Amino acid sequence: MTGIFDHPWVLLGFLVFIPILLSEYFSARRKRIQTNLPKDLWMQLFASRIFFALFLAFLVTALAGPRWGIGQRQGEYRRAVDAVIALDVSRSMEIRDNAGGLSRLERGLAVAREAIDALPGMRFAVTVSRSRGIVAIPLTWDNGAVLALLEAVDGSNLSGWGTNLESLVDASAGVFQSSHPSNRVIILISDGEELSGSLKAALGRCSQEAISVAAVAVGSDEGGEVPGLDGIASFRDANAMRAAASETGGVYIDGSRSDAADALAAHLRSLAAETYAGKNKQERKAHWFTFAMLAIIAYGASRLSLLKVGRRNV
Repeated sequence: MTGIFDHPWVLLGFLVFIPILLSEYFSARRKRIQTNLPKDLWMQLFASRIFFALFLAFLVTALAGPRWGIGQRQGEYRRAVDAVIALDVSRSMEIRDNAGGLSRLERGLAVAREAIDALPGMRFAVTVSRSRGIVAIPLTWDNGAVLALLEAVDGSNLSGWGTNLESLVDASAGVFQSSHPSNRVIILISDGEELSGSLKAALGRCSQEAISVAAVAVGSDEGGEVPGLDGIASFRDANAMRAAASETGGVYIDGSRSDAADALAAHLRSLAAETYAGKNKQERKAHWFTFAMLAIIAYGASRLSLLKVGRRNV
C-alpha cells in the first residue's frame, strides 16, 4: 500500500532547503572557514550542519503526518437512533372506523406505546399537530415521561379543525440536534389526510437532512364519519403515507394490523443494529511519531558535534 500524508501542504517546507543549499555551495565565507580550519574540525562542523538539515527534514515530514502500511480503525461511534413521535390530532383522528373499536388516534397511541416499551435504550420526543406542529416533549432518555404523555393524550381536548402535516413534520425535524449525530427518524402517526400545507415539501427537506419517516397509517380505506360533522366522511390516504416513507427511505406500517407495534420496533431496532455493527475500517498506519523521534535524535547529534568543536578550540 502506498504512503499518504495527512497534511501534504506542510511538505512545501522542503522548499526552504533550496536557498540554504545554494548559499552553502556559493558562499565565500564557507570556503574561507574550510581553508582555515583543521580538517577534523571542519568535518565535525560539516557533520553538525548535516545533522541539523536532517533534523529539519524529519520535522517537516513528521508535521505532514506520513502514513503507510495497513492498520485497523474502529468504526465511528454514533448514538443509535433518535425518534420523534409525530401525532396527527386532527378531527378525523377521532373517527372509530370499526364500531365500538378504538379511534384512529387511540390506535396510533397504542402502537407508539408498545414500540417504546420494546426499546428502553432509545431517545424519543413527541410532537403534536393542532393546525400547526408543536413540540410537546423534546428528545429525552426518560421514556417514562414520554409514555405518561401518550397515556394522557385525549383527542377531544387536543384535536383541531385542520390537518397540516407539513407543519407537523417540520416541527418534528426541528427537534433533532445537529451537534449529536444519530440515525434520525420521525414516526408519523396519521390517517394521511391533509387539508393545508404541503407534506411533500416537508418530506423533501427531511430527505436533504437525512431524516427518515416511519409512516404509521391508521384508519381504514372504507373511511368513517367525522364525529360532530354530519355527512362529512374521512378516508385513510395510504398512498400519501407510503409516499412519505418511500421518499425519505423510511418504512410504511399499516396501523390497523395487530403486529404494527412489533413492525415499528423491529424497524427502529434494525437502524440501531446498523449503527452498532462495529465495523472496522482499514486505513494506513500513522508514522509521524517515528519521524519526530528521528528529528530529536538528529538535533541532538547536531548539538553534540558543535560541543566537540568548542572543546577543540579551547
